[in-house]
Amino acid sequence: MVKIIYINEKDSGVGYHRLQIPFANLDEDYKDLDIKGTNGFTLDFHPRQFDIVVLNRMYKHDEDYLLKAKNSGCKIILDIDDWIKLPGYHYKDGVKDLILEQRILDAIGYADVIWTASEFLKECLKDYHSNIVYIPNGIDFTQPQFIPNKKPQDKYTIGWIGANNHHLDLKKLAEPFTKLLKNKNHSLLLGGYNDSSNEYYQLIEKIFTSNFQRPPNQYTRVEWMDVMNYALMYNLMDCALAPLGSDKFSQCKSNLKVLEAGAFSLPIICSNVAPYSEFIEKGLVLTPKGDWDGVMKGLISNPKKGIELGARLHNYVKENYNIKTINIKRYDSIISTLD
Repeated sequence: MVKIIYINEKDSGVGYHRLQIPFANLDEDYKDLDIKGTNGFTLDFHPRQFDIVVLNRMYKHDEDYLLKAKNSGCKIILDIDDWIKLPGYHYKDGVKDLILEQRILDAIGYADVIWTASEFLKECLKDYHSNIVYIPNGIDFTQPQFIPNKKPQDKYTIGWIGANNHHLDLKKLAEPFTKLLKNKNHSLLLGGYNDSSNEYYQLIEKIFTSNFQRPPNQYTRVEWMDVMNYALMYNLMDCALAPLGSDKFSQCKSNLKVLEAGAFSLPIICSNVAPYSEFIEKGLVLTPKGDWDGVMKGLISNPKKGIELGARLHNYVKENYNIKTINIKRYDSIISTLD
């Protein structure tokens, strides 16, 4: 029996997709694994009780806990979903980013194995660690929030769900959204709005409303929902958006937004960048060539095209990115860590 503890971060979307749901499924499917999970570091679960400690690349890791794990002979798996160096535009930028980077580097130094959510990120980390395994994201289609329950909308609804650290990505949509103002057959949805006093959320809402020029019947703001329910917002959309920059930090991102859209059989319009290259090459997503508004107008005028594309994406995601399938690789990596 392999005893494992994973250390999650409460209300973390990354923790939900990279630790909480994967390990709940591992616990159910592999009887040779004895798995416990905890939010944050606690010596109630001393590492000497376990064979493996798994943690996400957290900004607040307890170095003392990792040292105890190392000294007790416990193996450490570090899951990293982002490039370690924060860009200047990140909302956690400034003096703190050097501290955060050092914490991540410290954690890498303790790790026996690194898991990454993308092949691109794996390549970028090769100078920092010799044992890196690419474990893709996966969708648990049995989770209540990922069981589609489409809510019919009065207008063709184009939406985006995310956090305020994507404010610069969303700037790409400011002009296209303004060009759509005269089209009365659509509505925009902003999902995950969390704090009206936050300057980044204020900026994002200005983008979606074209500086508050957009009529009320063409805009919906859905407030933040916790990690167990956030995906329900996809039921309010006919099409999803995934704008993303081309800098190194952005290129290291995962394909999660495409997987989420696929889970709901939605077409998705995304930037032509590394995280989405697999889906672009297979013609499963739409990629603007500087004409986001043109692509959006095409779907608004021809919803059937979006329905067909969304169905193809759904079938591909369900076949290749089901959490059960992805966990085979995760399980193999866990076992090989003890060799």
